[in-house]
Amino acid sequence: MTKLHQDDQTEPCFITDGPPSNDLPTPPHRTMNLPQILAGLTNKELARWPGDLADAQREKRRMAGG
Repeated sequence: MTKLHQDDQTEPCFITDGPPSNDLPTPPHRTMNLPQILAGLTNKELARWPGDLADAQREKRRMAGG
């Protein structure tokens, strides 16, 4: 049976206090959701996207006549 905790391991280091370090990458921030991105594509660009959301956008455009 494998031990869940090994006594010979060093303690992990967690950054919990203070501001983020300047040498860490900035976290990704989402400014648009996928339906908004798909709505902004041309019909030709949208044709290359797979998936239910792209299908729904294509159907929406077809119903609108565009």
